[in-house]
Order: sequence, then structure tokens, then C-alpha cells
Amino acid sequence: MTALGVLLRYGWRRHRIPLLPMIGVILAFEFVMTRMAPAPEDVNWMTALLSAVPSNLLQIAGGDIAFSTRGVLAIGYGHPFPLILLSLWAVRVASGTIAGEIGRGTMDLLAVRPVSRWHLLAGGYLVLVAGVVALVAAAWTGTALGLATRPIGESARPFAAVALMLALLFAAWGAIGTMVSVLRRDAGSAIAWTSGLIATSFVLDYLARMWTPMAPLRPFSLFAYYRPQALVISGISPPDAIALAAVVVVSLVVAAAVLRRRDL
Repeated sequence: MTALGVLLRYGWRRHRIPLLPMIGVILAFEFVMTRMAPAPEDVNWMTALLSAVPSNLLQIAGGDIAFSTRGVLAIGYGHPFPLILLSLWAVRVASGTIAGEIGRGTMDLLAVRPVSRWHLLAGGYLVLVAGVVALVAAAWTGTALGLATRPIGESARPFAAVALMLALLFAAWGAIGTMVSVLRRDAGSAIAWTSGLIATSFVLDYLARMWTPMAPLRPFSLFAYYRPQALVISGISPPDAIALAAVVVVSLVVAAAVLRRRDL
């Protein structure tokens, strides 16, 4: 545990500077969303618009609930802005775990220390998950503070499920990014591959919701298992959580197996 603790401190020193402003920004974003959400008396006229909205566009927005107070707040957790922030963190830390250290030449120094390869992998991934948890917790705090200071008939409790699934989603992307990092020899290549996978997955989910012929392909996108509007109504869906957790486990097992055999 001493070796792992050293690696955790090392990872924190490397990544803490960009993390702290990102925490403040995502908290402020979700706080602002509570100011944009309609009050209960404003919802009635919004529901009258539903009949004029095409069904595919309504599906993209999240269904009928998107035009409610809770639905608008949930949109803040599916908006590209927080997703991009979390993607930036996941890509940065995951790509730097192995590929970044090799590219910078610091892996030689790490490798001669009395640490095993699984320590290198675990240390980087735990730093990544800690940052994801901090960012998601900040987002939920922004919602909680906003609803506490603007009574619109909602509480932050239903959004805890959204926050948990958002953290699990990017824990899965972080695990995939870590696997990519193990397969590459420099951070630039790992960043390009991981960013491309996240962007492709997001676009696939978007198109599958908008265009019916592509709907069968939606399960191949990780974003298909994260539905903020459904989460605030029904809570966490066990199949969705299991699917994302399985991606984490499989990606890390593959990464550990490859790292054990590759040269550094």
C-alpha cells in the first residue's frame, strides 16, 4: 500500500491544477441550470407545445419529461458541456497513466522503483476515478445549492441517481482510456484514440435516437446506458449499471494482461 500511496500522491500532483477549476465550473453550470428550470406555474404552457414537437426531436430531448421542471434540470446532466469536461479529465488522466509516462521518459524512473506493474495501473486509474467522483459530486452540489436557494418544488435527492450513473459512465470511459494507454507508446496517440472513441460513441447515440433505422445500433454506445431523464423518474436501472460496470472490469483486466507482457 505504501507504493500505491506514493503513486496516488504522484498522480494528484500531476493533475490537481486542471481539476480544481473544472470542479468550480461544473458546480456553477449546474447551479445556473436551476435558475433556467421552469417554475411549476410555467410548466403548463410548455406542455401545450408537445403536440407540435416531432417525435424524434422529443426523443432526443428525453421525452415528455424534458418539458417539466425536473426534466430541464436533468438536461443539465446530459448537456455536452459537463460531458466534455468529464471527457477531458478521463482522457487526460487515462492517457497519461502508461503511454504518457513512456512518452515523457519518466516510465524508466518509475519502473526501477520497487513497484509492480499493477500498482502503476491501479494508481493511475484510482486518481482518474477520484477526479470523476469529485467532478460529479460538484455537479450535484451545484444542483443542491440551486434548489435550496430557489424553491421550485424539487429537491436534489432524485439527482443522486443521475450523479452516480454519470460517475459510472466516465469510470467506464476511464477504464477504456487506460486500456488504450497500455496499448500505445505516447500520450498523443492515446489521447487521439480515446477521444475518438468517446466522440464516436456520443454521435452514435445521438443519431440512433434521432433516426429510427439506426436505433438497433444504440446499445453499442456507452451513452445509451446513461439516461438522465429516466434516472430522475425511475432511479438507477440495474441492467444499465451492470453493463457499464462490466465495461470497467473487462477493460481493466485486458489492460492488466497486456501491461504484464509488454515492454516499458
